[in-house]
Amino acid sequence: MPPTRLLRSAEIPQADNLTNVRRVLDALAAGAAAREQIVEQTGISLRHVGYALAAARVLGWLGDDDASITPAGRALLAAPAGTPDERAHLRRAIFACDVVKEVAPDLFDPAAPTLSALARRIFRFTAGIGKETARRRAQTLLAWRKQVLEQQLPLFPRRPRKRGAGG
Repeated sequence: MPPTRLLRSAEIPQADNLTNVRRVLDALAAGAAAREQIVEQTGISLRHVGYALAAARVLGWLGDDDASITPAGRALLAAPAGTPDERAHLRRAIFACDVVKEVAPDLFDPAAPTLSALARRIFRFTAGIGKETARRRAQTLLAWRKQVLEQQLPLFPRRPRKRGAGG
């Protein structure tokens, strides 16, 4: 179902890496008050810090002031990074995200929307966005899908036990 209003370009996220979004939230939680301080603490470029802040807002982890972390953001930060608990928080935030509901309600369907189909929806429902920008933003949503659904493999996979070796 199409959105009931035209979306603004700033509402469509462009921060592909949810780990970096979390790192930006961590910096804010640690007391960073300005974007430049976030850059210093994270090593993320100023431009990408801006993208991460916008994504954190859209996902409900950050207030409109770009400084206050919401209860959902604090819950994310309380989950150990890289764990199933963290992925559950990420998934909940993406499911609850109004923009995702409006342009990509099928994002977590077994067959993901194609990049082209998602880009067309973003282009059609977002005021003043170009086709290439819509495609780039569609890549972000698909990157989020992959990060949330992808199970991390253990660093050291178990070796099969040898049979008949005294065991």
